Amino acid sequence: MKEVERENDSEIARTHEGRTHHIRTVAACAKGASRQIETSTDHLASEPGAAYPEIAKRLQVSERMVRNRLHRFNEQGLQGLEEAPRSGRPVTYQPEVVSEIIQTALSKPRDLGEDYATWTLDRLVDYLHRVKGIRMKRSRISELFIQEGLSWRHEESWFGERVDPDFARKRGAITSLYTTPPERSLTVCLDEMGPQAVKSYPGKQLVYPEAAETKPAGRAKQAIDYGRRGKAGYVFGALKPTDGEVFTATYTRRKLVNWIDFLQQVEEWIPKDVERVYAVLDNLTMHRAMDVLFFNLAYPRWEFVFQPTAAAYLNLIEPWWKTLKSLAFKGRRFESWEQVEEAVRDLRQPIGMRTSIPMCGDAAGGIARAENLGLRVCQWRHELSGCTT
Repeated sequence: MKEVERENDSEIARTHEGRTHHIRTVAACAKGASRQIETSTDHLASEPGAAYPEIAKRLQVSERMVRNRLHRFNEQGLQGLEEAPRSGRPVTYQPEVVSEIIQTALSKPRDLGEDYATWTLDRLVDYLHRVKGIRMKRSRISELFIQEGLSWRHEESWFGERVDPDFARKRGAITSLYTTPPERSLTVCLDEMGPQAVKSYPGKQLVYPEAAETKPAGRAKQAIDYGRRGKAGYVFGALKPTDGEVFTATYTRRKLVNWIDFLQQVEEWIPKDVERVYAVLDNLTMHRAMDVLFFNLAYPRWEFVFQPTAAAYLNLIEPWWKTLKSLAFKGRRFESWEQVEEAVRDLRQPIGMRTSIPMCGDAAGGIARAENLGLRVCQWRHELSGCTT
């Protein structure tokens, strides 16, 4: 009886030695499937006489998985290491197609012959369909990136290459309108501020932290604000960079009908002897609507100049919004949108005194000098109230 047991033990040892040799050969093969190599390496842990719980604990898997894998390998050999067919819908996109999509997304568009510097999801979908012949939805491509642990990188516009390939040309055109405008022409900067809430806007008040002989030490105070007290609205504005004159109008919503109404008011505000009006503005969808084209046909002296992407500083009305908030809203409490509109109207009259903004150099330098407009208006308000500094 003992001789039979010894013979069985030697047969098991030879079987395990041969199985280990085949598995190591598959694992060392560069052409072997990754899942097959992984499973083969797991089987190396199954020494003769080792219990299933011990193997499962060593490999950090379930006992059921160890038992199924070993039984399939003992019955089918190396074919048992292949993945068994699964039920359900077959894979729509083959691994080669998925690999091609990921490889394209990780490449630079310029290296692939495209005109832009960075990918967007729309650009990638268009390139895959136009060049690679791969038709895949945006949502599915996004899911593939999430599964692969990839995410879109948000690059700052002032680092690296510009997203807009025509950035230099557009910036040069706007700068030329500011510095050397054509004869009998006028450049206006158009924009909207908002939504502007009906609430209390904190101000600044001088506080003496140290006590004096006649009064105690001061401390900062602020009235209790219980939140908004009405619907928010928008302030539409037009600025003349040559003399600093500003025209504003308030609306409860930023809609196309309000934008056309504002353009008509600006048309009446601009002198009639101006032959050409250059309007500098961003490329908001409302600014490029069909009704704006109809307005342009009705008033042919207008020409809209759209600023490039991520270049809001080229619109000289942007610093004016900060000035408007400081002079009209700061330190005041508004109970309704009508009070906000009244504050904006009261401020528009002082700006109409044609406070000049000296323009020279590039647009970025002009914006820095345009911020001095707030100081001039503050000085005008002090003189009006009889205060001296």
